[in-house]
Amino acid sequence: MKRLGKRLLSGIFALVMISSLLCTAASASVKSSAYLDAYRAVLTVKSNGVMLVSADVSGAGYMPVLGVKTIYVYESTDGKSFTRIATYQSDDYPEMMGSGTVFFEDLITFQGVIGRYYYAKACVYAGDSTGGDERYCNTAVRQAKA
Repeated sequence: MKRLGKRLLSGIFALVMISSLLCTAASASVKSSAYLDAYRAVLTVKSNGVMLVSADVSGAGYMPVLGVKTIYVYESTDGKSFTRIATYQSDDYPEMMGSGTVFFEDLITFQGVIGRYYYAKACVYAGDSTGGDERYCNTAVRQAKA
């Protein structure tokens, strides 16, 4: 009887140890990137149809290259079916990239048509001498106002 109790107790301990290892592995995979910690893009409505795209990118520590590689702007007349109308590249707009642990900038301003709907898709990037990573994020849909 003592042997059965010891085997049962050993089996329970082994199961607990294995499950704790699996939980640790699952939580480690939650981190999205070794280079990017958090990121977002925001589309702000200004007056007379003017729209502003901003980005907030946090690196996973100091990053010599941090910011937004590309911004795609989409337009719609009905708020449902969108067409890409513009592309902005960091090669043409160097202010879209920087360095540090946090990058927050108002990046591009464009003239929208009053009453039409817009959103932007940003390709954020963080990198150092060991490599880098990029991710895409969309702004909310906004309507151009007078």
